[in-house]
Amino acid sequence: MGLLADRFRAQMAKSKDPRMEEAVSDVMYPTGFLPFDFLNGYRVHVKSDTQDFWYDSVGIVDGSSVSFCGRSGSGKTTAAIQMAANIVRPFPEATIFFDDIEGGSNATRRELLTHFSPEECQQKIIYRNTAVSAENFYKRIASIYDIKLNNRADFEYDTGKYDSYGNRIYKLIPTVYILDSLAMLTPEKLTEEEELSGQMSTTATAKTNTAVFKRIVPKLKAANIILFTINHINDKIELNPFSHTKSQVSFLKPGETLPGGKAALYLANNLIRVDDGAKLKSNEGLGIDGKIVDFEIIKSRTNAAGRSVPMVFDFANGFDDILSLFMFLKSTGAIVTGATCYLRGHEDMKFRQKDFKNKLFTDPEFATVFNQVAKAELETLLGNPVEEETKFTQPNQAIINSILGL
Repeated sequence: MGLLADRFRAQMAKSKDPRMEEAVSDVMYPTGFLPFDFLNGYRVHVKSDTQDFWYDSVGIVDGSSVSFCGRSGSGKTTAAIQMAANIVRPFPEATIFFDDIEGGSNATRRELLTHFSPEECQQKIIYRNTAVSAENFYKRIASIYDIKLNNRADFEYDTGKYDSYGNRIYKLIPTVYILDSLAMLTPEKLTEEEELSGQMSTTATAKTNTAVFKRIVPKLKAANIILFTINHINDKIELNPFSHTKSQVSFLKPGETLPGGKAALYLANNLIRVDDGAKLKSNEGLGIDGKIVDFEIIKSRTNAAGRSVPMVFDFANGFDDILSLFMFLKSTGAIVTGATCYLRGHEDMKFRQKDFKNKLFTDPEFATVFNQVAKAELETLLGNPVEEETKFTQPNQAIINSILGL
């Protein structure tokens, strides 16, 4: 007779209808910023008749929606561009779609942030900054979905990962779509009078965006489209100065508001709040003009929410992956700072903050010790800790070595 599950799977295999397929386990794509990736990561236990091991899955979940929320100028768009580039970099056929409704980007800046050549930028980034609407945004997502699912053989690849039952995981190569910003995404048919009226515009926009996001979420997952939305935190104008309305969503502070409707927030896998921190000066500390930016994961479906990591923003070059890792290790006490710095437990390896990068790339002994310290600290961020006797594979170390160029 056979189980119902066996018969159902056999029938679906014959139908070859992708809409009826059984769900495939998630994989995650590293963004290039290790503290953030591990903060959002988790451990996978693979156990079958022939296999029994764990591996670290870190980064952004395939086919998910991620919303970056913060004040203007906090680095939201820069982070989205850099993370998108690092996700697609290993895949020659992968593409970034960038709807820059605010028109704040330019080709030179995109080349700088992505480390793509002008030719690579033209090939891998589809950029537009005019005539973006909620309706044609949806049509673009639907078109990507149709192209990838109708040409599955051209886009499917072996991820090299296993699900919990020991089955190899196959996915469509990732596509990253950046929408900047959600507040500027409006319906095509919004009249000038409605737009100027304020309240009618807000209501129409929220209603349309809710419908759009409800429809695109299944397509994102099926076609492995990772959506990055940018959303601005604004000051709420109170008509009555003695009255303070309840925050729109839990992570907003009193007097703060988010435009664009709630659907994109509620349907997102991740909500990331981006807040400015201390300023950095080139003649002090790390030796750059920039700032510390706090990345707080407000919502996560893969790890505990409500935690944050510091990221180093270089005004000239964007977020610095190596210095962000340095700042994270400093925040945990793994790097002890003072007149000189050293790795905890290795007081003999002293260095100055501004010389950190040079020492990391020119001193092999220091780099080896640093990798060990970084690995141990990063793994404390992961969920579902494993018993001491459990043996690990090494994808986490491979990720670290790749980022550090070792």
